Amino acid sequence: MIVRLLSCATAVGALACGSLAIADASPAQPIVFPDRFDSIGSPVESLVTREGRTVHYTDTAETGWTPMLFVGGVGTSGRAAEMVAFLDTMRKRLKVRIITVERNGLGDTAFDQTWTMKDYTSEVRQVLDKLGVKRFSLVAISGGGPYAGHIVQAMPERLASWHMLAAGASAPASWPACGADEATLQVRLEPQIAAPRVWWDLPRDGVASKVRGFTDRAADEGARAFFIAGQKGDPRAAAREYKRFCDSPADVAAYKGPSFFYYGEADTQVPPSQGEFWAAHVKGKVSFRRYPGEGHDVQYRHWDQVLLDVAGYGGMTLVCDNGRAHLVRGQVDAAGLAKGRTLGVCAWTKPG
Repeated sequence: MIVRLLSCATAVGALACGSLAIADASPAQPIVFPDRFDSIGSPVESLVTREGRTVHYTDTAETGWTPMLFVGGVGTSGRAAEMVAFLDTMRKRLKVRIITVERNGLGDTAFDQTWTMKDYTSEVRQVLDKLGVKRFSLVAISGGGPYAGHIVQAMPERLASWHMLAAGASAPASWPACGADEATLQVRLEPQIAAPRVWWDLPRDGVASKVRGFTDRAADEGARAFFIAGQKGDPRAAAREYKRFCDSPADVAAYKGPSFFYYGEADTQVPPSQGEFWAAHVKGKVSFRRYPGEGHDVQYRHWDQVLLDVAGYGGMTLVCDNGRAHLVRGQVDAAGLAKGRTLGVCAWTKPG
């Protein structure tokens, strides 16, 4: 033993000896080494608009795939779409490309008090033009609803399909945010925005219990939206978003393409009546998917169905039948499913 240690020391050093020992080892199975890196998330890109603003966006960037413009909920950054990356394998199999355009004062994008919905639709248009995307599917969740409505109003001819998951239209005048001035609303929101885990207070018996790490990923998104560019929990952007719900909703009557609406019948934050408003104001075919007993979580719980609808399977419903997922023709009422059957991929039937 002493002789071996001495010979190592007189060669190139202990590290070299260790390297020789590893090189001599033969693995039981051949190792296939990667020739490229795995994705750790879409990078945040930037564009200086014609109006002189710097807007940020993300793009999964798969050429030739079906483009989806994703509009996240209140107070979310340009990387909010990565909260649905728990079904990224399914997204890639269906060849859906996701693009996001960050909103005023969130994430990397500076706050501008004069910024309007018209500015946002202009920024969306310019980002899509830069990426060479002429037609796209529009998907919005929760507080992204009013923004999506204005995109539909501004460019109905470019939409291949429109999808709203528990997404709002407008708030009633009695809603507390509508009766508060913006400064007061900022004060009310500041404690939540200063603590992203409080801002993203998700129900423990919902998606968070099924998708491992979802709660932490949500908190990461909050930290990015409110701190990444040095905002230090600035509540102005979120307060302005809440006030926008009090404005009149967009006029979407010119849109004649297919629409898909997904709402939980037990959702007290954004009830199905918000989706019914949108459905009553479009002229094309409407598929309204209702989920009895489900709340605001539908925006993540039924992401698998959204991917299918965007990819062209809108006339079918994904069902897990005793451990095997398959498509069923037409819309399936969750309340009418037989024992052993659930909506979506079978992963939802397993613990997180």
